[in-house]
Amino acid sequence: MRKALLKTPYELWKGKTPNLSYFRVLGCRCFILNDKDQLRKFDSRSDEGIFLGYSGNSSAFRVFNLRSKMIMESVNVVFDDRSIAAIEDSLILHEAELKNSAEEEVDITLENAEDKEEEMSDKAVEVRHPVTQVHRNHSSSDLIGDITEGRKTRGIKLNFKQMVSMAIIQFECFVSVIEPRNHLEALKDADWIISMEEELEEFVRNDVWELVPLPDGVNVVGIKWIFKNKTDDAGSIVRNKSRLVAQGYSQVEGVDFDETFAPVARLESIRLFLGMACILNFKVYQMDVKSAFLNDILQEEVYVAQPKGFEDPTYPDYVYKLKKALYGLKQAPRAWYEHLTKFLIDTGYVRGTVDKT
Repeated sequence: MRKALLKTPYELWKGKTPNLSYFRVLGCRCFILNDKDQLRKFDSRSDEGIFLGYSGNSSAFRVFNLRSKMIMESVNVVFDDRSIAAIEDSLILHEAELKNSAEEEVDITLENAEDKEEEMSDKAVEVRHPVTQVHRNHSSSDLIGDITEGRKTRGIKLNFKQMVSMAIIQFECFVSVIEPRNHLEALKDADWIISMEEELEEFVRNDVWELVPLPDGVNVVGIKWIFKNKTDDAGSIVRNKSRLVAQGYSQVEGVDFDETFAPVARLESIRLFLGMACILNFKVYQMDVKSAFLNDILQEEVYVAQPKGFEDPTYPDYVYKLKKALYGLKQAPRAWYEHLTKFLIDTGYVRGTVDKT
């Protein structure tokens, strides 16, 4: 017989009592800090949510935001461990409402089928034949009808807890909530792989580069992946965006680039334009050019390395020769400015005499 130590394995291994303050009641009510970029004076400083667990990649908590109906990970969470009973009561209330609504449903399809069956039975003529032999074995069509004909089944009713779980599953099927730190982490997530493939498809669509052998004595500019979750006004993640950018710090002036200055519109010009639009009752539209820099023709000869994780297996030593600008290049803003200016002038617009931007 061994004497009971009355200690946890953690205490035996570490020599100290474990700290349980990090643990929270699963399913309790919590409040997530509302960290939107532009929070107005009367906007709520927090969102109410339900505690789901802990993040597998950081020290953050995983919570379900009741306002945005999305799952979130945050370290700025305040918990109300005593509210679990109130949440259970609300779940029971929702289940009762769903049950009452299910009892009031009317199966229209079934009623139509019964009406048609009654009409057919009225028109049918009953013919009786004497039974001379009893068959023990019957065909499947006699018992269950035509097996190729579709049958109506009753839909599955989900309670409120299952509906919350389904909402979380559907959300995680579309986007990933984790921002990878490098391409190795991104290649382990199917959602980020799709995002990276979309970025490369944009390169092919715009004819940005071509794979060529590495020329002698040229400077090869490195490229890297940037990963960012796009959010809406409520702070909910709506898209996983991957951007392939050039490491402009490795460019050599006079070799990879010359002119880099790109003028921007003055704030006074924008105010004057909006004021004239109001006076003349013009309608002003705002637009965004998707992957704008990928439309600019490069004047210099620039070579970049193959993107990590998507190297050509046939020609791993080849490099890409850029036909158009790439995000991160020092001359990319100027190339876009020249391209946009030429398009506007060819369309019929006239450059201003005071502010020529």
